[in-house]
Amino acid sequence: MDVAIGLAGLAPLEDYRGSVDRNGRKLSGTIVAVADQLAAAAGILMRKAAGCPVVLLRRIRLAPAEGSARCLLRDREQDLFR
Repeated sequence: MDVAIGLAGLAPLEDYRGSVDRNGRKLSGTIVAVADQLAAAAGILMRKAAGCPVVLLRRIRLAPAEGSARCLLRDREQDLFR
C-alpha cells in the first residue's frame, strides 16, 4: 500500500463536508487524503517489480497550503485500521 510519509507545500487533506456533489446532494463525511492519493498514483508508476524507488510528480495543480503528514493520522477512536 502506498501512503504519504511526508509532504511540503500542500494541504494533506481536502475537506468537502458541507459542499454538494454533482447531483446537488450535500456531502456530510467526505474528507479526501490528497497526499495519500498522490502517493498511490506514484505507486502505479513505480512498477514494483522493476525496483523503481522514486517517482517525481510534477505540475500537480493544487492550491499552495501549509500542512503536515501528521494530519493524515486519525484519532484512535476514528481509525478503522489500527
